[in-house]
Amino acid sequence: MRILHIAKYFPPHLGGMETFLDQLTREQAASGEDVLVLAHAGPEPAGTSRPVQGLEVRRAPVLLNLGGYAPMAPALPLMHLHALRRFRPDVIHAHAPNVAALWPALLHGRAPLVLHWHADVQFPPDRRPPALALALACWKRLEALMLKRAEAVIATSQAYLDSSPALAGHRQKCRVAPLGLTESPVARPGDHPALRFLDGRTDGSGLRVLAVGRLAHYKGFAHLCEAVRQTPEASLCLVGEGEERARLEALASLPEVRGRIHLAGAVPDDVLDGCYRRSHVLCLPSLSRSEAFGMVLLEAMSRSLPCIATTVPGSGMSEVVRHGETGLLVRPGSVQELAQALGRLALSPELRLRLGQAGRERFLGHYTLPEVARRIRTVYDAALAPSPGT
Repeated sequence: MRILHIAKYFPPHLGGMETFLDQLTREQAASGEDVLVLAHAGPEPAGTSRPVQGLEVRRAPVLLNLGGYAPMAPALPLMHLHALRRFRPDVIHAHAPNVAALWPALLHGRAPLVLHWHADVQFPPDRRPPALALALACWKRLEALMLKRAEAVIATSQAYLDSSPALAGHRQKCRVAPLGLTESPVARPGDHPALRFLDGRTDGSGLRVLAVGRLAHYKGFAHLCEAVRQTPEASLCLVGEGEERARLEALASLPEVRGRIHLAGAVPDDVLDGCYRRSHVLCLPSLSRSEAFGMVLLEAMSRSLPCIATTVPGSGMSEVVRHGETGLLVRPGSVQELAQALGRLALSPELRLRLGQAGRERFLGHYTLPEVARRIRTVYDAALAPSPGT
């Protein structure tokens, strides 16, 4: 099968969608499929790369970026037309939200379109593009066009599907397939400040808390810092970069937490693996449905690390983490409940062990990349099947 993916970005650009797409396309290529990815240029310049045999990635230069969230690349429609004519895909797999998904909606050719609905479009209040820019982008019209054109729509959780206004009128073509992850071998990272910070707390006392993600408003990391302040036995290593860094640095410098909160910034993959394996718990305290799934939860569960997440209505986090079984769930924005969960885990190594082991079992049963790729392949096959009566 020839599979054309239309993506917002592709690694080395950081993000949950990007990590999933990278691993999905590698899994598809390893299964013998021919895979082509069209994406915007990010940290890696525009051009063509071939990460593995059977997988090709073409990146288009970005002319402007609306609100920091909507990259515009005029070369992408031409790249898409070229792919239709030369690559001749059997199926087009577009990942939304993504302006580039407009092109398969307009220039569809004969291949069926499978739309992967990772999240609704939700701009942060302080980064919302001007009304005129949004009107020019025709975002709602784009959504309607994509959804009408698609043969099938993949939602990453039943909770998100049930709560998405955009998908409400298209439930008959929606299918649920969670995100997945390829297990990473144990890395051997070199010296790094984040690892030194965690290694300094390996004497058996206290609770080593890890948080990973973009330092964005909806992640709730400020609430986590306050919960750590209220939990003297806890220390926090926060991995990621973003617009909230200055605010979080100010919180980390307060006398009550000085030396107990470390902002690591972006770290290499081997260092991140070391952070997971040196920590006691992964905390994802997100505040809104902008956290549609939470790939970092899978990264933690695959390493037998228990998780604390929030019960955001409509988010898939509550489906990934089962309260009291694979981790603990707290109300979004509740510093008190976060602090209580941290204190509970700090007092019980046995509970941490039980939750971590159950989380790994759940990961192996539901979220490995081969299993997720198999479910996505069934969506492709259904989209390619002849309609009744044809």
